[in-house]
Amino acid sequence: MGQLFKRPRNEEELKQLEASGLWKAQALAKDIGESKEKITLEVILRIHKIFLENAYPEIAGKFRMIGQDIEKLKCMIPPLGIAVQEEMYKFWRELDNRLSKIPPLPKGRKISKTSLRKRSDEVVSLATWTQYQIARIHPFCEGNGRMARLMTNLILWRYKLLPTDIKYEGENKQKYLQALCEIDYQDD
Repeated sequence: MGQLFKRPRNEEELKQLEASGLWKAQALAKDIGESKEKITLEVILRIHKIFLENAYPEIAGKFRMIGQDIEKLKCMIPPLGIAVQEEMYKFWRELDNRLSKIPPLPKGRKISKTSLRKRSDEVVSLATWTQYQIARIHPFCEGNGRMARLMTNLILWRYKLLPTDIKYEGENKQKYLQALCEIDYQDD
């Protein structure tokens, strides 16, 4: 028999449930990143489910189906809920294509610092692009920014780079949102 969901009593309890879920989701993203498991839409949904299953079980692991109600950024207008699934599919296809173009580290032979730096730059560029795409599409009813950063880390772990810090409510949130706007303004 399944566990009954007990609604959080207050905002503090909700934050604790989200923080606990974020730790679990981060561990899962790390495991997947360090494995050879293919990154798919199902993987993204599984991470989201682990992240929010105790705080918001009704939306955990599901793409949003509604939404013109998302107006956190004046420069980014997420697609309507009915278009999210298709947008995420396009994102995944492009992600899969970009992932396939990053060369693996050679085994048993030395790699030059220049080659290593170039490869690292490609990985960081891909991780940044991934974060932006998830923030732009805003595929979930809750947790989009944290999911974008979890996916960034998954990619960094996949290529043996250090992860970024995922804050619950970052002190640099306004700078982060402004940086996302600048991507749209400068198409960079």
